[in-house]
Amino acid sequence: MSNALVISVRLHEGWYHGAGSTPSPARLFQSLIAGRGLSGPISDESIEALEWLERQSPPIMAAPVTLGGQPVTNFVPNNDLDAKQGDHRRIGEIRTKKSTRPLLFDCEIPFVFCWHLNEQSSLDDAHVEQICALADGVFQLGRGVDTAWAWAELLSTDELDERLHSHRGPVLRPSSGSGSTECPTSGTVASLIQRHADMSNRYAMTADGKGQTFRRRAKPKWRLVSYDNSVTRLSFDLTDRQTSNLAVWPATEVIELVKTIRDAAVERLIKTLPDQQAEIGQALIGRTSSGENAGPIKARARIIALPSIGHEHADQQIRRVVIEIPGYCPLLADDVAWAFSGQMLSRYGRTIDLIRSQPNRQLEHYGVNVGGSRMWQTVTPIALSGAARRRLEPDHRKRVAHDKKGTAERRFEQENAASALRQALRHASVLARLTRLRLQKEPFTARGQRADDFAAGDRFSKHTLWHAQLEFEKPVSGPLLLGDGRFLGLGLLQPTATSSGVLAFTIESGLSSKPDPVRLSRSLRNAVMARVRDVCKTSDLPAYFSGHLKTGDPADSSRQPHLTYTFDPVRSRLLVLQPEMLDASIGRSNRHSKTLELALAQFAHLRAGRDGNLRLYPTGIDLASDPLFCRSPVWESLTPYSVNRHGKKTTAGNLIKRDVLAECSRRGIPQPTIAIKNWTAVSGSGLQCMLRLEFKQAIAGPIILGKTRHHGGGVFTANRVSD
Repeated sequence: MSNALVISVRLHEGWYHGAGSTPSPARLFQSLIAGRGLSGPISDESIEALEWLERQSPPIMAAPVTLGGQPVTNFVPNNDLDAKQGDHRRIGEIRTKKSTRPLLFDCEIPFVFCWHLNEQSSLDDAHVEQICALADGVFQLGRGVDTAWAWAELLSTDELDERLHSHRGPVLRPSSGSGSTECPTSGTVASLIQRHADMSNRYAMTADGKGQTFRRRAKPKWRLVSYDNSVTRLSFDLTDRQTSNLAVWPATEVIELVKTIRDAAVERLIKTLPDQQAEIGQALIGRTSSGENAGPIKARARIIALPSIGHEHADQQIRRVVIEIPGYCPLLADDVAWAFSGQMLSRYGRTIDLIRSQPNRQLEHYGVNVGGSRMWQTVTPIALSGAARRRLEPDHRKRVAHDKKGTAERRFEQENAASALRQALRHASVLARLTRLRLQKEPFTARGQRADDFAAGDRFSKHTLWHAQLEFEKPVSGPLLLGDGRFLGLGLLQPTATSSGVLAFTIESGLSSKPDPVRLSRSLRNAVMARVRDVCKTSDLPAYFSGHLKTGDPADSSRQPHLTYTFDPVRSRLLVLQPEMLDASIGRSNRHSKTLELALAQFAHLRAGRDGNLRLYPTGIDLASDPLFCRSPVWESLTPYSVNRHGKKTTAGNLIKRDVLAECSRRGIPQPTIAIKNWTAVSGSGLQCMLRLEFKQAIAGPIILGKTRHHGGGVFTANRVSD
C-alpha cells in the first residue's frame, strides 16, 4: 500500500515575507537543513535522508488563502562599500530602496507538503524517521521574521485524500509544462552545503597582499516545476419534478437563473454557518453585507449555466448548471454542494429541482479537459459596461437626420468595445495575446440569440452587450468567461475549429544572412512533423502533415490535401498554411487542425542547419491587411517561382508564361497579365523566375504557385504602391 510523507508548517504570525504566492518546497528544504545545522555539523544519516528526499517527485502543496499585504519600503546598504574606500561612516551614501510585500493569511491553517512514496522499503523507513526528526527542528520559513514550527507524519493514501479534501485553501499539484516553483532535485543538498562553506572564502587577498577580492557563493541547485491550482466542479441538472426529465430554461434569462440559485444558496449557508457570513458573501456574491467588494476575484465561486451546444441543431437552452469552486475559496466544497443541492425553482407553473449529477461530456464542448483552443466565440454575450453604444430611437420613422449613426461613430464604438474586451481578458487572467477579434450583435450560430435579448433590467443594458469571436496566438483552456457579467452567466464562450487557417511564427534571432526559402521551409516541415509525431504517439503520419503517401510517393494536393510551409523573408517569419487557404474547394479537417495546434503550442526553437538556429515566437495575422493575404490586383514574387514542366522548341519566357497560366487555371485563379522580372536555370531544379502578376480585379491572397509551392517557393506579395 502506498503512503505519503506529509510535512505541515505553521507560522507564528499570519504573514510570510518570502518570494512567491506560497512557500515553495525549496524554502522548506532549506529550513530543514537550517534547523539541524543550529546544533552543529549535519550527521551523515541526516544528509542521506535529505538526499533521498531530493530524489522524490515534486510534492503536492496545500496552503491557506493568502492576500497581498501593504508594501513596506526599507533603505538598506547596498553591497558596494568598496566604492567608498571601505569607510563605514559613508554607508548612508550607498543605501538602496528595497520593497517587501508580505502575504497575509490565517495562521491557524498550516502549509502542507505531501510526497507520495510508492514502494517503501526498510531503508526508506529510516529516512522517513530522519525527516520527521529534521521537521521538529524547523524554526523559521522564509525570512528571519517568519518564525515557524513543523511536524512530519506518514499517512496512507486514503488519509491523505481526506486531509486535502478538508483543507481550507488551495491545493496545488505538479503539472506538465514549464513552471517557476523551485523544488529540490538530485544534487540540491551538496549545493547547499557548498554554498554554506563558501561563506568563509568570499574574500581573498590579492597576490600583492594589498587588497581583497570578492568571490560569489555557489548558487543552490533547484528544478523549476509547474503547479496548477485545483478547481472543484459540481454538476447539477435542472429536472422537471413531474416528468423527471431535464427541464429547459431560456438562455436569454440566464441572469435570473444564476441570481435565483445563488441567493438561495447564500441564504442556506448563512442560516447554517452564521459565523462565516463574511466568507459566504465573499465566495458567492463578491461583496459584503454592506455592499462593499470583499476579497480577491480568484477566491470567488463561479456559477456557470450551460446552454446545450455541440450540434448544429442544439437549441442552446439551459439544462445544466456547473458550480466552479477555486482552491482559494474560503468555503469547503461540500458545504457549497449542500447549499445548491435540492433547490426548487418555478417556471411557467412547473416546479424545477436542482439535482446533483455526475459530470458529463457537455463541459467538453466548453473546452474543459480537452486541451486548449486558439479560436473562441460567445454563446452568451459579453457585458462591456465601459463600451456602451449610443442609444437610437427604436422607431426609425421618428429619427431625425442628425440622430443617425455615421461610419465614424460606429467605428469608434467598435474600437472602444475592442479595447474594453482586451481589459476583460486581463481581468480574467487570460495571458495569451489576442491576434484577431470580431464584434457584432448577431450570434455566430443559427440557434443563438441576439446580444440585445440578454439585457436584464438596469444591471446590463443592451447597449453594453456584444457577441465576440476571438483568436489567440496560442491555445487557451476552458471554461472561458469574460466581461462584467461573467459571474452571472454572461460572457460564456465555446471553442471552435474555425480559425484563420494559418499559423505564423516571427523569427526573433538566429537567422543567417542569406537564408534559402526552400531549404528553410523544409526544415520547418521536418520540425512540424517531429512535433506531430510526439502528439500522435506514432511515426506513421497522415499525408496531411508530410505531403507524402505511405508508399513514399508525393501526395496529390487535390486528392490528399496537405500543409504548405513557407518562409517570408521580408517580415522574417515562418508560416504553416492549411490546405483550404490555397484552395477554397477543400474542406477543413478539424481533427488535423486540432492536432496541428497542439503540436505547435510551445514551438519556440528551430534548428535549420545553414539557415541558422532560430528563436521563434507566435504571432497573429490580419488577413484583411497582411501583404500575403489581402486583396490586390497586382502581385509580385517574394520567393522564386519554379516551373512545373519544361517544354521543347520554345523560349524560356513563353515556357514560363504558359506554365503560370496553367497553374492559375488549376488553382481557380483568374488569368493574369504576366511580366517576367528575371529568370535563371538552376541545376537540379529547372527554371526559376521572379514575376509580376496583374489581374483585372483585386483578388485575395495567398497566391503561392509552382513546383515548390508547398515548400517555400512561388510566394507572391501584394504590390501596395500599384494598388
